[in-house]
Amino acid sequence: MRRHLLGLTAALLAAGCGSFGLDSDFMLARSGYSLDVAPYGDEFAIRVHVNELNQLGGDIKSAEFHLYVAERLRRHGRCLGGWEEQLCAEPELCVHRTRNSVTVFGRCIPG
Repeated sequence: MRRHLLGLTAALLAAGCGSFGLDSDFMLARSGYSLDVAPYGDEFAIRVHVNELNQLGGDIKSAEFHLYVAERLRRHGRCLGGWEEQLCAEPELCVHRTRNSVTVFGRCIPG
């Protein structure tokens, strides 16, 4: 499992997902979230501004947060069958928190 996460992290970094560059920062500030999708496969990283997360109740496990992410993915034509968080032996590997944002690593559910 850990190898899968390391592979996913490497793929996201190679795709520019781990860097969250200027475009990503602009999107985060403008719309409250930033979405980076792996070029191959159904994995993604979504970064949500802490203010946006607080408006959703502050819990990434909540139904409100799950719906919020699902709607953003659909806007981008992704995960039309739904999504789930990456399964992790060590939860801190699949959720990254900073002072300004929370990044959740997820994958699409085949639909």
